[in-house]
Amino acid sequence: MQDSRDFARLPLGSLIVRCALPAMVSMSAMALYSVIDGVFVGYFLGATALAAINLVFPMFMMFSSVIDMLAAGSSVQIATRLGAGWRREASKIFSFSLVAIFVVSIAVAIVAFIGTKPLLALMGAEPDVREQAATYPYILAGGAPICMFFFATDNYLRICGWQNYSMTLNVGVALVNVVLDYLFIVVFGWGVAGAALATTIGIALGSLLSFVPFVMKRTELRFVRGTIPWRQFRKLAFNGSSDFFDSTASSVMDLIVNTVLLSLGGTLAVAAFSVVMYLDSVVAMIVFGLTSALQPALSYCHGAGLTARTRCLQKAVMGVAGALSIGALALLQLGGPLALTFFVQPGDTALMELSLMALTIFALSYLVKWVDICVSSYFTALEQPTVSLALSLLGTLVAPLAALAVLVPCLGLTGVWWMPFAAGTISAAVSLACLRRLAF
Repeated sequence: MQDSRDFARLPLGSLIVRCALPAMVSMSAMALYSVIDGVFVGYFLGATALAAINLVFPMFMMFSSVIDMLAAGSSVQIATRLGAGWRREASKIFSFSLVAIFVVSIAVAIVAFIGTKPLLALMGAEPDVREQAATYPYILAGGAPICMFFFATDNYLRICGWQNYSMTLNVGVALVNVVLDYLFIVVFGWGVAGAALATTIGIALGSLLSFVPFVMKRTELRFVRGTIPWRQFRKLAFNGSSDFFDSTASSVMDLIVNTVLLSLGGTLAVAAFSVVMYLDSVVAMIVFGLTSALQPALSYCHGAGLTARTRCLQKAVMGVAGALSIGALALLQLGGPLALTFFVQPGDTALMELSLMALTIFALSYLVKWVDICVSSYFTALEQPTVSLALSLLGTLVAPLAALAVLVPCLGLTGVWWMPFAAGTISAAVSLACLRRLAF
């Protein structure tokens, strides 16, 4: 598919396959950036290095959430205007958003350099963990002005029908990351710094290559001069605010959970949690890939006034997301012990046992946690950011905090593992209620 008009004229089944399959492969490849680091760091460097990366990664995700906001908000406006036939305005939003992303990326890098070590000290990380943890975001921040484009242009390529090109880039970057991780960690022995450098180089390469279709003028979106009105930019940012607050709240929650884990179980508990998060990232990115891939189609159909098609498409998205999540639950329950061996050094029975218990309980959250992702994405696509934002905050911060506050005093460390399931159940119930009342 090379034309956004196919969003309105393809049969729903064909549209989902054409859009979602490449995007889910792409998101899986993106998840491999962190998973591959986890495998090499956990297996070759040990639990301390694994815990170090997990302590700082939420902070980096929190900083990059501003990019998510600009990319998601601009994508909705671009797709809506393409649906209405306003291509010049869509290109202006596209070009202006890239400039804004570059400026924000520089600011993100500066804050990361300044804030990393004070935050680690505040969390109570041990000195050896703190030293390794600080190295990782410093290197990622150095490449941020180039790397951050990659996560935004992925959205723009999908809008223009270049799903397969986006998929190829993501898979290619993941493969480059595998090779570089092996060279920098195993061969050269650069430790945590090698893992960060491998990720930075791989994503920077993908970022540069993602501009090729736009530079060659083979897409509907073109580079044009000019700015957009401040009022429109505020609306753009507000429409992407659910993605911003979702990523920020999720990162803040991870920092809180890591602090709780340090107090309850020390570095070992943080390492076990990081192993579970590495595996969860693959499942989460597949579901996110499905919803984000169909978001341009939903926005396009909404902009074109195709209400019935928009609703049918959303129901199909939720059906597929539910099936994928339940399948992931079954897979992790059966294959969890085998998967954990890739992250844990041979003979580290304490980390293996704790990680297996955490994974077995945590995986139950896949029964419910996909619901608010789908519903929040739907309201974002329909330019209803207030509802989307409220659901995102509920699912990523409010409900998890409430569950953590109740479960940890009762169950201790085990309560942390049960928290995602309890929070997901609450947010799923509220999301479905909102969907019935406000959309269907």
